[in-house]
Amino acid sequence: MKTPINKFRDYAKKTGQEAGYWAYAAWTAPFVALAILIGEELLGFDTAPTSLVIVITFIATSVFWWWWAISKIVYMIKCSHKMESNFEELKNEFKEIRKDVVSGEWREPPRN
Repeated sequence: MKTPINKFRDYAKKTGQEAGYWAYAAWTAPFVALAILIGEELLGFDTAPTSLVIVITFIATSVFWWWWAISKIVYMIKCSHKMESNFEELKNEFKEIRKDVVSGEWREPPRN
């Protein structure tokens, strides 16, 4: 069974790989589209249909990318909130331990 830290590490690694793919696409797609349009222009073809397809493809890709990016940000924020609450719980537990050590008394831990 994976711990939450290991799950987060796996998710972060996967996100890093996906971000690399997006970066590669962001570098190559505009140049490929430009090469296609220039090639059609040089060969004397009508570039209007190809331009329309390229614009629609870019718009669809940008919408998908924003959906992907927002979902990753939301996941990271949820993990951050969970980590914050875990640290708050840990801080409270340390306070209870300190009380026990200073007072020299033993108390039964609360049942969940």
